[in-house]
Amino acid sequence: MLGRQLVKSRRLTGTGLELIRGACSSKPEQANTAPSELPKKAKQLQHLEKFPEIFPDFGQSPVWNRRVALRDELERADMLERRMQLDIPEFYVGSILAVTSADKNLASREHRFVGICIRREQEGLHHRFTLRNVVEGIGVEIMYEMYNPTIKKIECLKLEKRLDNDLSYLIDALPEYSTFDFNMEGVAHPAGTPIPVNSLKVKMKPAPWSSRWEIRGCQGIEDAWTAQTPYFKRKLHHTKMNDYLQYDLIHDYRTGSTLEHELKVEEDMQKFEKSRHEAGLTRRRIFRSAAVART
Repeated sequence: MLGRQLVKSRRLTGTGLELIRGACSSKPEQANTAPSELPKKAKQLQHLEKFPEIFPDFGQSPVWNRRVALRDELERADMLERRMQLDIPEFYVGSILAVTSADKNLASREHRFVGICIRREQEGLHHRFTLRNVVEGIGVEIMYEMYNPTIKKIECLKLEKRLDNDLSYLIDALPEYSTFDFNMEGVAHPAGTPIPVNSLKVKMKPAPWSSRWEIRGCQGIEDAWTAQTPYFKRKLHHTKMNDYLQYDLIHDYRTGSTLEHELKVEEDMQKFEKSRHEAGLTRRRIFRSAAVART
């Protein structure tokens, strides 16, 4: 009796699998072969190829549970409104910035700090960047929240990139690579020319360092691997800290950007600009790029 019940259960299971397979069978002849409308829309909106680098604050959250369409839309509206009040220039990690912020504890009621941008983190309203400078022999790092209402002015004194997207290793580099004059005059970037990449390789202080930069794959450090690792270890250890990323199939989806999302953001930015311009409230432009000349 028990054997007959097992046979029946197996038959039912097999029938269920056949039904499922029949409902979900692959039918390439019925697939949608229509060409995508994204290239046409990108041409219409004058899509910026370097959009994720120019506007990293408009990127998607790497945490899947936080990718809520309504939340992103509300945050994007607040960000665009803030950009209409504060002129946020285009800058990258390695650019030299001057940030003026309100400070009630000072007599002038404002504080101006000049330094090199060493980090850009987070997405949306939580986006922040860190400036570093050496003041009287002491390294000073200040982290600013880009959409903080206490920021009164952001100036890009020198627009350029570096070989790495994170210059945190400057804390262990010689002070000369992080020293900038507070009275430094801005260097104009010709419109329509590519963003220059500074291929400078910094020299580090003697070990120990605050972190093992030699295994992080930093390209902006001069001979860090040979200087800090014995020969027998270099001979046996050929991998770097982030080599596992080449096996992470979903890494690009978490940290990258999709064309569909970029076009959606660009469309919202252009509509917002147009509405403000037609109302005669301002002539400020948000959707812009120093490397692309626009009329």
